[in-house]
Amino acid sequence: TRDAVAGIITNYQLQYGITPVGEQLKSLIDQFVREEVFYHEALRLGLDKNDEIIRRRLVQKYEFLQQDLGIAHEPSEAELRSYFRAHEAQYQVPAKLTFTQVYFSPDSRGDDGARSAALQLRSQLAAMHATRAAAQGDPFPGPTDYAALTQQDVARVFGGGNLTDEIFKLPPGEWSAPLRSGLGWHLIYLDGVQPARVATFEEASAALRRDYLEAERSRHNDEAFAKLKRNFTIVRE
Repeated sequence: TRDAVAGIITNYQLQYGITPVGEQLKSLIDQFVREEVFYHEALRLGLDKNDEIIRRRLVQKYEFLQQDLGIAHEPSEAELRSYFRAHEAQYQVPAKLTFTQVYFSPDSRGDDGARSAALQLRSQLAAMHATRAAAQGDPFPGPTDYAALTQQDVARVFGGGNLTDEIFKLPPGEWSAPLRSGLGWHLIYLDGVQPARVATFEEASAALRRDYLEAERSRHNDEAFAKLKRNFTIVRE
């Protein structure tokens, strides 16, 4: 049909950015006809029956259709606030740390030498009641001072591992024992801790809207399935 040919042309244009003409278009139409012949012959032979892949694909297409039909309306602020009150424990602002560090490189000092230097400096800094030692230690591929970092932020700085967990367990106001990262040894002085807390409605608004729509879509899909299921008699042997 003219519509089928137009669809072939449109699909080719979307995929390749040019319009098929002449022999190229004829070849595309021939391929379409070949697929249609094979498709209908496969149906005639019942090749779609008892095929797990085809079954899964049909189920998937129906689920996609249900999801499209289940798109919820745009929620009002009142609906979002009600949803927030019912689920506010899910919306947390993570704990944040402000700290300074001194780095000791195993490459230049050896691992034992770097740890020994860190221990020695720690004693000196504690005796001086110093809260910062930017000029000490070895060059580090990053800042000396960090403000309001989450656990995820700290992991990005030091490469994850146990060091991130250890930093979040430190007491504020004193120099840590030498801590090992994948880069070397560190002394950490924790200046301040912002504990984790429940987010305000304004802070959580973007996540609230997303979660509300997903919850409404899921609820609609469950209701649609329950209604559809009533059309069947299900027997368990």
